[in-house]
Order: sequence, then C-alpha cells, then structure tokens
Amino acid sequence: MKNRKGFTLLELLIAATIVAALAVMATVAYRNGVIETRIQAAKTRTEVLAGAVQRFVLDYGASKLGAGSEFRRLAAKGACAPSEPSVSSLINCDYVDNDGGWNDPYFAYYVCNSVKTAGTPCAQTTLNAPLACMLGRSNQNKLPAKYKTNYSYCVSATGNEEKFGS
Repeated sequence: MKNRKGFTLLELLIAATIVAALAVMATVAYRNGVIETRIQAAKTRTEVLAGAVQRFVLDYGASKLGAGSEFRRLAAKGACAPSEPSVSSLINCDYVDNDGGWNDPYFAYYVCNSVKTAGTPCAQTTLNAPLACMLGRSNQNKLPAKYKTNYSYCVSATGNEEKFGS
C-alpha cells in the first residue's frame, strides 16, 4: 500500500468547522463586550452630568434647580447665563467637557435638577431628587432590546437607579 501524505477531505472539513465555530464564539463575545462598554460609558456620563448639576447648585447657592426663570436668575449671578438647564447649557458654562460623547446615538441624556419633568425618565424614577437620567434610544438595532426605550438609569445625590421595562 502507498504511503499517503496530506489530509483527507473529511479531516479538512472537520478542521474548518472547528475554526468557524471558534470564530463565531469570539465574534459574539466581542460584540457583547462592546455593548457592555457602551452601557458603562453612558452610565458614567450620567454620573458626570449629575456631578455637574451639583456643582452648579453649589456655585449658585440654590437647594435645587428649577427650569426656566429660576435657572436664569441663578445663572445670571455668575458669568454663565443659560436659558434652561440642559446638557448643552452645562457644557457652555464649563461644568462638563464637550468630548463628543453627549451626542450619543445609543442613549439620550436628561438634566433633572431634582425636578421630575413630565415626558422624561426624570418623572418615572422612584428617586426623590434625581439630578440626571439617561434613556435608551429605540432606533438602535445594535443594542439588546432591554436597553432600548424601556431602559433608564437615573442618578441622585443619594444613589442610583436602573430600570428595565415600563
């Protein structure tokens, strides 16, 4: 009998199947890691936003920020005079850095100012005085379903709250 050199077709198919299965597992693990990193970054941004609201309150001597005229009155005392409390007004007043992360395609950020404004995740939280919240955007297919519209994360001076579902 001849001495065969090389692999049979069956051996090559088995090796290719094993390599493909490993590639699929690695891709799934990488994708889940990227998603979790995005979520953690968004939570951190929300906590930074809450800290900026607290610094603003300390600088202008108010127990809590309200929207509209109270916010303008407090801000007029200093060099910064935004028209309403928002992420962009806190960026303009140098309370948070404009690193581009606030234009997040996956999550929307809200300044609550201890006020539970209707139509925002600030109104739906059980926290007493929420400072900032984030809400998952429903139009993002790259996020798992639980992190879309029904997901919110809110921060107050006394703690954090994460909610899935309505």
